Amino acid sequence: MSHRKARAASDIRTKLASVIAERVRDPRLSGVSILEVRPSPDFSYARVFFRTLGDRAEAEAALDHAKPFLRRCLAEGSRSRRVPELDFRYDESPERAAHVEQILEELDLGPADADAELETSE
Repeated sequence: MSHRKARAASDIRTKLASVIAERVRDPRLSGVSILEVRPSPDFSYARVFFRTLGDRAEAEAALDHAKPFLRRCLAEGSRSRRVPELDFRYDESPERAAHVEQILEELDLGPADADAELETSE
């Protein structure tokens, strides 16, 4: 990611997190954290990854409802020509990591269990 794009992503993430925490009054967004923003090369849209302490479906619905307001807030004080369309995505990284870890543990246990059974049967 270029320096310009990384800086824009960081600025968008910081501003969105601040607006959600301070200006959005929807209780469904009280436990939402903005983790990462990935803007498109032309900055026409940005994929925003989030996590929530509350219900995922309710948070997604609330973020979709708040998109126009959040875009207006991003435009305030922005020197950029474009304010990206926001595409909110739930960050499933922790669940995927846990699943991969579980598979790796199962693979590690498989051969070790077979060796242990061979030793006990001899």
